[in-house]
Amino acid sequence: MQTSDFVRFLIEMRMPVFTLDDAVKILQKNRAYSILFLHRCVKKELIGRVERGLYYVKERYNEYEIASHVVNPSYVSMVSALAYYGLTTQIPRVIYVVSTKRHNKLKGVAGFDIVFKKIKKDMLFGYRKEADGNIFIAEPEKALIDIYYFNDVNDLDPAALERPTRIDINKLMLYAMKSKKRSALVGITTLLKEHGYATQAKKLAILAQRDKVSV
Repeated sequence: MQTSDFVRFLIEMRMPVFTLDDAVKILQKNRAYSILFLHRCVKKELIGRVERGLYYVKERYNEYEIASHVVNPSYVSMVSALAYYGLTTQIPRVIYVVSTKRHNKLKGVAGFDIVFKKIKKDMLFGYRKEADGNIFIAEPEKALIDIYYFNDVNDLDPAALERPTRIDINKLMLYAMKSKKRSALVGITTLLKEHGYATQAKKLAILAQRDKVSV
């Protein structure tokens, strides 16, 4: 198989992000041959290398798709997710990925750095796979919770909650309670107060006190 045919096959099969094992199956060759073949593809700038054993098609890559396939399970979150939904004026050059597993930062992948944040297993909720692509990404509400969970509030754009907003306030409150994290509860309560949701902020504070989480 020619390198161009290989890349065309990946595009037709909607596999812009793939592994060495995927290449072995497609080429029907052993790992040693497949590694050399992929090296030729990289030299021709047909594909890019994410890390050992993980690659992407340069013609059809999406930075969110690449980032959400490095570790499993994982999802793109925080300011990166808010940017995806158009809920921030920032243009981040870092893609934040939340996972239950640790992973070192990846630098210069398709022009982006990928930073991994380790989370507890019971916090692995509030994300989905996008229907129009192979992207695992936090819902807007969970992206906000994760920002406060990891105390990365410097990345928070107040515009995310300006009215009219696409943030589901009830879901935001639910996720804050589900996190059982004081920093998330305090942060969301303050955020609600600052953006005219005083009634909801008071309700969240009452619910938190009921569950013995001080805000």
